[in-house]
Amino acid sequence: MSIIDYIEISFIKGIGNRLIKKLIDRYGSVGVILNNPEFLKEDFGDKLYDIVKNREKNLRKKAEEEIKKAEKLGFKIVCLEDNEYPDILKEIPDPPAYIYLSGSFPKDIQLVSVVGSRKHTVYGKSVAKKVVKSLVENGTGIVSGLASGIDRIAHETALDNNGFTVAVLGGGVDQIFPYENKDIYRKIRDKGLLVSEFPIGKKPSKFTFPIRNRIIAGLSLATIVIEASEKSGSLITARYANEYGRIVFSVPSNITNPHGKGTNNLIKEGAVPITDIQDIYETVSYLKKNNVSPEHELSSIESVILELSSSPVHIDMLSEKSGIKVDDLMLILFDMEMKGIISIDNGMVLRNI
Repeated sequence: MSIIDYIEISFIKGIGNRLIKKLIDRYGSVGVILNNPEFLKEDFGDKLYDIVKNREKNLRKKAEEEIKKAEKLGFKIVCLEDNEYPDILKEIPDPPAYIYLSGSFPKDIQLVSVVGSRKHTVYGKSVAKKVVKSLVENGTGIVSGLASGIDRIAHETALDNNGFTVAVLGGGVDQIFPYENKDIYRKIRDKGLLVSEFPIGKKPSKFTFPIRNRIIAGLSLATIVIEASEKSGSLITARYANEYGRIVFSVPSNITNPHGKGTNNLIKEGAVPITDIQDIYETVSYLKKNNVSPEHELSSIESVILELSSSPVHIDMLSEKSGIKVDDLMLILFDMEMKGIISIDNGMVLRNI
């Protein structure tokens, strides 16, 4: 197994990730056909044989230079044959022939992707933080795309709660985009993992992000879309996850919220709605949720609300009794519902404990 073989073959025009996977399945290694292109005639025909046989002679040298660039910047490259290459990513139809990493994938951590709109509401931010906090506290790693908005919130929340997070980049692993995320990029490089399939120095573009999104989905047991407009790139990630047979979750949004139309449409199309944090653990049973008594998690405000809702009470009445504005109260109630402390049914607040 030689990483240089994978880089060289990826530089050959007309050979993509799907074909490279087929070559590995047939020959065990791409090095075999680089050295013996005649093997391709019987299995893949003369056209592919000619492409490999007559490849540019300087591709090997270009591959060597790419390896040196990565090493100089402190990144490593792992290919499909490498033990460090994540098994879950090998399962998709077109896994990257090789990926650039800032570190290593922990072998004992399952990954879930959390993605959403660059423009988000206070509600979306609150949900994202609550979902990620619960997941990392239960040992699940968080995958996202290091974009502004929900992606950044997902990464930051994971790190703030001593969790593990993976940022899949839309350009080379050395490229920070958007640049205002340079602080979280550096934190992830230090405490998490940066991943890319693009060459060193490759600038992100509207063409690279959809390619990137398939890796986010491919690395993840499930994908959670927090808030997304009708044309959000997060929906591309969700489609990939669905194609790969992974679970797609979507957080229902207010029908007047333009940044939530995409998530509501996902639910129409069959995504699992998250109306309670427990929905995640009940749907993906192998994600273990710690049993923490909600009584021990109550803030002073939550304690007051719990006392005022000893019997079912409407949100408007609860707002009046507590002196908390309805908009602020809704955020608090959402947090309490995610913890399983209360339930909300047609505007009525019901105690669960």
